[in-house]
Amino acid sequence: MLKREYIELRVRYLTRGQVITVRTQELATFWHISNKQVQRRLHFYESKKWLTYEPGHGRGHVSRLTFLHDFREEIVAELADAMRYSDHARILYLMQLAVPSSWLADYRQTFTNFLGVQTTPANKRVLRQIMTRPITTLDPVAVSIYHEYRLVLQLGDTLLNYDKILKPGLAHHWQSDDAKKVWTFYLRKGVPFHNGKVMTAIDVKNTFERVRRQLGEAYWQLANLKTMTVIGLDVIQFEFKEPEPTFPRFITDAKYVIIDCDVPFDIVNWVGTGAFQISEKTATTLKLQAFDHYYGLRAMIDEVEYLITDNTHIAEQLFNPEDYGYFNYIKTKRLVPGAEFIIANLQRKSVIQNQRVRAALYDVIDMRFFDQKTGTIASHYDKLDTVVDTEKSLERAKKRLKQANYANEPIVLATLAHIKPAQDMADWIQKRARQVGINLQVITFNFHQDYYTDFLEKEADLVMLADIPMNPDVFSYLEFITNPTLLIQKMLPAAQRATLQDMVRLFKRASSAEEQHGIYLQIDNWLVDQNILIYTIHAVRDVYIHQFLANDAYEFDYKNAW
Repeated sequence: MLKREYIELRVRYLTRGQVITVRTQELATFWHISNKQVQRRLHFYESKKWLTYEPGHGRGHVSRLTFLHDFREEIVAELADAMRYSDHARILYLMQLAVPSSWLADYRQTFTNFLGVQTTPANKRVLRQIMTRPITTLDPVAVSIYHEYRLVLQLGDTLLNYDKILKPGLAHHWQSDDAKKVWTFYLRKGVPFHNGKVMTAIDVKNTFERVRRQLGEAYWQLANLKTMTVIGLDVIQFEFKEPEPTFPRFITDAKYVIIDCDVPFDIVNWVGTGAFQISEKTATTLKLQAFDHYYGLRAMIDEVEYLITDNTHIAEQLFNPEDYGYFNYIKTKRLVPGAEFIIANLQRKSVIQNQRVRAALYDVIDMRFFDQKTGTIASHYDKLDTVVDTEKSLERAKKRLKQANYANEPIVLATLAHIKPAQDMADWIQKRARQVGINLQVITFNFHQDYYTDFLEKEADLVMLADIPMNPDVFSYLEFITNPTLLIQKMLPAAQRATLQDMVRLFKRASSAEEQHGIYLQIDNWLVDQNILIYTIHAVRDVYIHQFLANDAYEFDYKNAW
């Protein structure tokens, strides 16, 4: 097996042929090691008969490396070995190397045939897919990434489901008193958890208590909750201090997935009632296994296997039927619901506190002039409410900076490290900012290391991200602005959070959908007018959908796939 450091060396100097001359310090910088470690590493490669090493004599003199094998033959042999042992992590690493695509074409076809739906000799139906980001958390209360949210709904169930209308879930029936202060839910009998224990109203109560502990008693959806009473093992009652006509809609959210709270909680391996359960979780693999005793219809897929890679473009390289003639995947364009946005961090004591500076940034971020945008311009969360502002200009930005007495203070914009379109947009914003004299610095972050810490609150003045609603209705917007794990609640000071809470209370009292939509617009306009939120685009993306999931691909709804 070749060392990755050796492979990366060959890739770096691929165009120079079999013999290269290079200074030790250049290799030390490339590998991020010391000069002595470079020498030891090259001597090791020499012992493996991968190359010969002739050290340069004296400081600054070049060394001579002679590679003993053709690099294409080495990579093909390495990939064949990885295929032989089903070493998925090594296969994915090799597939994304910057080498001519013709080198790997035959194996790419073999690997794409390995992906998708396969039937094993034991007649087990397995769906294998690529996951281009490590799992951050599958805690139902904390989950905030769309794909992870959808996985939670495969592993567990809520009392009710929502698909344009409310539908039964773990509760087969529900009702309220006339005042909408008391809600009663009647549970299905005999529903098993993955560990065999039968779910009861006690588990429902414990789950809701866990949500309230994690989000706080002031959390808007449960702020008026007075009591939870177990009427019987299959009946639970919620009583509120004030009318809660929309409570059944709230509890279709993944945070209210019912779990077995008697089992010590793990952010990945918790116990639910869902159609699938996790059978394996490693750094490179996540496997879901169908739950044979699921209370609903048993899934047609027996197992879902994710191969995890940090390379976001590998899915395109593997699945694109236009390039490789692999027709089990359908390429289509999809309008992503919600919006991409930039949020100002008003918790950070910096020049970002100055609204005139934020207003200048609003003018700078004029998406009419961003040629690489993959979607339509956004001014609000919902595309139906978007109106393009044609008054934006760099000249107006300069005037606002002058009014703000801006004095070249640094402004830090954070963008996701693994998404190239986001980095391209950040670079464009940085160049536009320089044109008006704004000292904009760009940093990167990722979900699995930075998002669930205080990194963004401490290090960034602006954060670029997207919100994809779990259901395309106004309640998803309320979750976007009120969930403590999402950015608006993290970035707003206490006074603004209180103002937001007051408007949310107005929404809860609204008597019609029209009134609710009006209050949503009031909230969104409040955030936009203060330049706390600067919307950028409603994204349109190319997606590659396996035909097996064509009925419900974007929802990752494996229990209903056929």
